[in-house]
Amino acid sequence: MSEVLLEMRHVTKKFPGVIALNDVSIDLRKGEILGIVGENGAGKSTLMKVLSGTYTSREYEGEVWLEGKKQEFNSVADGQNTGIAMIYQEVNAFMDSSIAENIYVSNQPGNMFVDYKKMYQDTQKLLDMVGIEANPKTIVRKLNSGQLQMLAILRGMANNPKILVLDEPTTALTDKEVDVLMDFLTNLKKQGVSCIYISHKMEEIYRICDRVTVIRDGNVIETRETKDWSNQDELIQAMIGRKIENMYVKTPRKAGVPVLEVENLTVPHPTIRNRNIVNHVSFTLRKGEILGIGGLVGAGRSEILEAIFGKLTEGVTKKIKVNGKEVNITSPKVAIENGLGFVTEERKLTGFVDTMSILHNTSLPSLRYLPKKLFIDTKTEKELVQKQFDDMRVKAPSMNSLVANLSGGNQQKVILGKWLMKNPGILFIDEPTKGIDVGTKADFYKILDDLANEGISIVMVSSDMPELVSVSDRVLVMSNGNMTGELNGDEINQANVMRMAIAED
Repeated sequence: MSEVLLEMRHVTKKFPGVIALNDVSIDLRKGEILGIVGENGAGKSTLMKVLSGTYTSREYEGEVWLEGKKQEFNSVADGQNTGIAMIYQEVNAFMDSSIAENIYVSNQPGNMFVDYKKMYQDTQKLLDMVGIEANPKTIVRKLNSGQLQMLAILRGMANNPKILVLDEPTTALTDKEVDVLMDFLTNLKKQGVSCIYISHKMEEIYRICDRVTVIRDGNVIETRETKDWSNQDELIQAMIGRKIENMYVKTPRKAGVPVLEVENLTVPHPTIRNRNIVNHVSFTLRKGEILGIGGLVGAGRSEILEAIFGKLTEGVTKKIKVNGKEVNITSPKVAIENGLGFVTEERKLTGFVDTMSILHNTSLPSLRYLPKKLFIDTKTEKELVQKQFDDMRVKAPSMNSLVANLSGGNQQKVILGKWLMKNPGILFIDEPTKGIDVGTKADFYKILDDLANEGISIVMVSSDMPELVSVSDRVLVMSNGNMTGELNGDEINQANVMRMAIAED
């Protein structure tokens, strides 16, 4: 057994009316990757904030020991100086600075002046380690989301940490980039670097972690060698405290008449002249079906939804029919008027207003349709929002709670509820369970299935392959801006989706 590098002993963290961590103890061994799993709100992030120094030693009960020495962090800098590097899901970068300047933002080589030659050389070595083909002088704004996530990891590695903490590191990565990251972490482990790996993706936990600790409701439930968790169902059951009979719910149903017909949809590439990111795409959505759209990152999936909904308009050509009638959707307002709703991928950027409550976020798209004379009928507004609040089973003290303070899964439920309050006939959902824990995922799949059974037609973009093939009634696959295939019934499986996703045209 490897020597213990880190111990967190009997950590308790309280907020007004809430015990976020209750007598939590974990240990991390030298050269180990420890997985920490649990639902959103279980206490994982709070525990990492204790470890990083975000919460000072005066703000919690318990002890942190590193290499046999008790630590008392009074700032994040204290944690960094002892060799702890935190890589968060939300990437913060100086977009108009170079890759090298971002990686060495607080650790630039040189004495009185920055040694740029050394900084660029060291940066190139790090880029080579993770397979990013870019010049260290490249401005960060030119990187894609996956490269930005890798950049955050390299920034953490620049200080030669003893412990690397990764929180949902693969959310923005392609399958190829995930493979690179897995190899990178495996090599770090061989070099004696220890990692804490937080993820909702069970396949990654089983692939990379030596041990797994389950946290639920602020308590450590159990820690085992990964191989001793016999299967994902057992691990999920420990996380949520109940057994999920069927993670993916799909009721057999027969799709109805066409409700959305898209013909010759073309979207020009935003940065490359004479190239389309969506190229002459046509398809039909039928009443009461869940139509999945699969493909690799950058294939044009999200742009299809945004162009139909009127979020993308410049240079876009399309012919759209809603319920058999041709419509000219020039803006989201026109899309909403024609019965469309859109749960976007980046919920924190475009899904809700973070300074507003659940009540006001939910009613926002429906305000102009609520009864009113001089002012909005607030009684009706509250009644309609209360129904969505209850139907979505949102976990929050009340509808007056800020959406920004909710877990990712509950934020997603609020966003879905705001569109359902408008009674849409057609619902677009982009990456429906991104960053959501497994328990809430199961709830979400049940909600989508119920909506389809009620006659709402859903177009779902998903990079989660099991989700895509298990929830969709029919799947369209995109590759390099082109629609390369359609799958029905027993044809819908991961192998067929991947084969079409890597097709040339």
